[in-house]
Amino acid sequence: MKDISTIIARKLLKSAGQEEQEILQNWENRSPENSSFSNQFGEYWNNPADEIQYNRLEQVRHRLFMRINAPRETRKNSSTLFYLSRVAAAVILIVSVSALSIYFANQAEVFDSNNWVQVSTEVGQRSQLTLPDGSHVWLNVATDIRYSADKKSRKVMLSGEAYFEVEHASDYPFIVETDNGKIEVLGTKFNVAHYKNSEITEASLLSGKITMKLPAGNKELEIKPGERITYNIKKKSYTKESVDVLKDISWKQGVLVFKNELFSEMIFKLERYYGVNVNYNKADFKNIHYTGTIDNLNINSVFEFINLTIPINYEMNNKQINLSRKK
Repeated sequence: MKDISTIIARKLLKSAGQEEQEILQNWENRSPENSSFSNQFGEYWNNPADEIQYNRLEQVRHRLFMRINAPRETRKNSSTLFYLSRVAAAVILIVSVSALSIYFANQAEVFDSNNWVQVSTEVGQRSQLTLPDGSHVWLNVATDIRYSADKKSRKVMLSGEAYFEVEHASDYPFIVETDNGKIEVLGTKFNVAHYKNSEITEASLLSGKITMKLPAGNKELEIKPGERITYNIKKKSYTKESVDVLKDISWKQGVLVFKNELFSEMIFKLERYYGVNVNYNKADFKNIHYTGTIDNLNINSVFEFINLTIPINYEMNNKQINLSRKK
């Protein structure tokens, strides 16, 4: 059975199932203290702007963070405070990763609904995390997300590329925002890519239903499973097409798939993925496109592979690569 603190946290985030709600109700009925404790947190969560006006809630908050920072032996003295600290730990974003481990918490504002928490991956690193609402996120290399949840919606600010498996909640929308678009869902599986220095924003849908709002003409598009929308920021135009969306998330397994990709976009992705810097004359590769699959190859093998279809010369010096086109 799930820890009661986790169930309380999931209820606050509107993601507790029927069975979890019944468990919580039974726990609250066991004693007036349990019921009061649960109600206080609900009041605190639902009225973050008015927290200063409630001395009782302020006392709860003070006790919470005193408890979190207390020595280990002190924590054994109060079962109520034990549950209090465990609820905080459940709502704080815990990140489990393959390439790195991240644990972060802004303790001063854990239950402030305007608070954002952030996690990033470096160049050459990928990561996986679970959000407090139960949704799962895979981060591609050089990606940054900021997450915030309040009683109205769940919000993610994205720079980079991420695959989402969103926990369904019919009255609790999940919103992903980039510099050039906004995606709103209730529960689904989808991939979003937008890097700061790229002209392209992409969204692919595996299951469920999403809508994407574009800045050009404030246009709103519906994406169906098996479709991808590609928005060109510079041209302010978009395409919607049916694709093999599984290839769009193959990066999760270390596989890069390029289909008629602009050479400059391909190099841009390789730089992030392998943590290298490629120096080349873009004019020499203007209008050159590349199609191919790179399956867990080292960087030297990658350029040998590219050389099979696009004749190139290259020299490597640690993370610096000088590239030119063969005449």
